[in-house]
Amino acid sequence: MKVSIFFDGQNFYRSLLRFDESLRVDYDRLAVWITQSVGGPNALFSGAYYYVGVSADAPPLVEGFLKGLELRPGYFVKREPRVRRSGRCPHCGAEYEYTTEKRVDTRLVADLIQYAASGAFDAAVLVSGDDDFVPAVEAVNALGKQVWVATWSAEELSKDLRVRCFGQLHLSDGVSAFRAERPRSYERAPGRTAPSRLVRPAPAPAAGSALERGLQALRRAEARLPHVSRGYFVMRWKSHQLPPVGAEREGLVQQLLEAGLIEEFEVRDAEGRVVTAIRSREPDGNLREPSADVALPR
Repeated sequence: MKVSIFFDGQNFYRSLLRFDESLRVDYDRLAVWITQSVGGPNALFSGAYYYVGVSADAPPLVEGFLKGLELRPGYFVKREPRVRRSGRCPHCGAEYEYTTEKRVDTRLVADLIQYAASGAFDAAVLVSGDDDFVPAVEAVNALGKQVWVATWSAEELSKDLRVRCFGQLHLSDGVSAFRAERPRSYERAPGRTAPSRLVRPAPAPAAGSALERGLQALRRAEARLPHVSRGYFVMRWKSHQLPPVGAEREGLVQQLLEAGLIEEFEVRDAEGRVVTAIRSREPDGNLREPSADVALPR
């Protein structure tokens, strides 16, 4: 049996952070686990396609991740440009700009049906729970091919999509098989929980730069919350000054860390779980003092 995998990139990344923001995925092992879960030990991996919208000014970390994915055997990244839109705040009336994905889902659907028709796979695994893919699944079924759906949790899976798929995979069941044990090269030890006069002052970001806007957004979050979970800031914090939630915002957070403008630290949330939080550094190089031992849940 030939098995192909189709990733809705933004959906996959958001769901991964909600499931476990500290989890690092080995994508080679993930492909093996998915392939064998669907077709057994003798199944043949016939390609993984990762669909994502990318802004022209996306942080270098995003492109680095995508290029690294393309270097893995059998992985193909399908980029589509994010388009700029404008809106108006319903509360203050101020105009703002944002970017949104365009053509990502339609390209995934077109490829899924085309590859099914050409016999590129016997079974396809759709890594997304979005019911917008229901018509595509029905079309592939009509061509005599199987479609499986894979999600991190049952809550993120559309019922309409599930009943039209041949089977379902819970990615959480395979974490032990595809967890990446080697930490990222830029990971640091947890930050101090109290200010230190020995800390070197962080350089001020250029006025109007993406780093400055990101730092301002984080300080607004700090002013409202006892602690700011990294996952919450990347996936849920609303700010017109920040890149889109997901990989691009994660890239900005990492750039702020590498520039020494913010710091990571560990704290227990309201449910007693240890989560990674972020905080800005003061102009004199000190870190923001935690106000309580409670962080916002992811």
